[in-house]
Amino acid sequence: MSLNKVIEKVKEAAGKCGDFIFRYKRYFLAGCIFICMILVLFLGTKSAVTDTSGEGVYKEFKENKDTKINKLIEDYYTAYANGDTDKIKKLVDPSPLSDQEISYIQFYSQYIDNFSDIQIYTKEGLDKGSYLASVRVNLKYKDIDTPAPGQDFFYLETADGKLYINNKYGSFNQNNNIYEMDTKVSDLISVFIRQQDLLDIQAEVTNEYNAAIKSDEALKVFMTDTLKAAIVQWNTDYNAQVAAAAEEAAAAAEKEAEEAAKAEKEAKAKEEEETKAAETDEAKSKSYEGKVNSRANVRSAADKDSDKLGSLDSGNAITIYGEEGDFYKFDYNGTTAYITKDAVTVKSAGDNTETETATEKEEAKSAGSLEKGKKITIQSTTNIRSKMDKSASKVAVAYAGETVEVVMSYAEGWTKVKYKDKEGFIRTDLLTN
Repeated sequence: MSLNKVIEKVKEAAGKCGDFIFRYKRYFLAGCIFICMILVLFLGTKSAVTDTSGEGVYKEFKENKDTKINKLIEDYYTAYANGDTDKIKKLVDPSPLSDQEISYIQFYSQYIDNFSDIQIYTKEGLDKGSYLASVRVNLKYKDIDTPAPGQDFFYLETADGKLYINNKYGSFNQNNNIYEMDTKVSDLISVFIRQQDLLDIQAEVTNEYNAAIKSDEALKVFMTDTLKAAIVQWNTDYNAQVAAAAEEAAAAAEKEAEEAAKAEKEAKAKEEEETKAAETDEAKSKSYEGKVNSRANVRSAADKDSDKLGSLDSGNAITIYGEEGDFYKFDYNGTTAYITKDAVTVKSAGDNTETETATEKEEAKSAGSLEKGKKITIQSTTNIRSKMDKSASKVAVAYAGETVEVVMSYAEGWTKVKYKDKEGFIRTDLLTN
């Protein structure tokens, strides 16, 4: 018989079982054991097998006599009834068993008493050592007298000498599409489920199932109401658990990212602090001593307009560990601070022009207290500078006997004066001698 004729015949036969499939599929779509679910899944797949190694699908069923196959499937049903997913993992290895299916088996097994009257029929699969297995089985639910007849399907394969159930082609994965399936195997199964010998077995199982439902009201209520509602509830609960787990994982990842960012920020701050401390220590190692020669303000930066941290009187000793422009950098009560250079005397060998004597320092103790408008007679030739700095440019030169008028006296040790039609700065100690 040609393949096309087989397909035509199979399609015609498949239509006969449509009523059964759609009548009872609601009980099996969540992963129950009956083959009618498998039939629905493959009706939309290809109807041709392209690999000639799958010709065994057209042969008549053989009732299985292979003890390895019998044991594998019987062990599977025993583990399933007990909810023993660890055992099932071993039986389907190396194929996968998803977390979702594990949850379902543990839920569904609580209703199962046992599987019995297992009859296995096989055909050759796609490759050597593989089998298409159709199984007739009675499922006894707890507290229900009459077993429910059913028909199940397994695709068996051999890997490294081990026979196993390829769970990718099991009912649960077929329904939920968790794992990708080999199209050649799927095509083979799509032809297998339309074979007349399989349809004949299914028809017998259908009649037995209908008779069981009719004879036992408890079984009927369980299948039509109790089990259906339980499956819906399991699905709702499982989805909620998955969503909660995903939310928890996202929150944990966010917290971890925040903690990592915080740790990185703290590490960076610590590194900067250590670097700054190292620079300070290095600077202090090259420090030298100085003494305040006139009352002066202590600033937070090397700028006369920066915040005032306090003031130092003449005679206070300071340890200088840096210079910035017209200011010395020193430690002031544990804080880096700045004081104008003109207010500090530093003994520097070979540079007497910038070093004041102790007498000069003593004389300068009253600096910064000259009244505005006070007129002072210059005692000796004095340079008038453009700003409070000994190296600043000269505005003018006042000679002994000439008079200058105080505009403002500064704590930095300088006084702004008016000389003729010009203004400039003179060291305050030179005006108080």
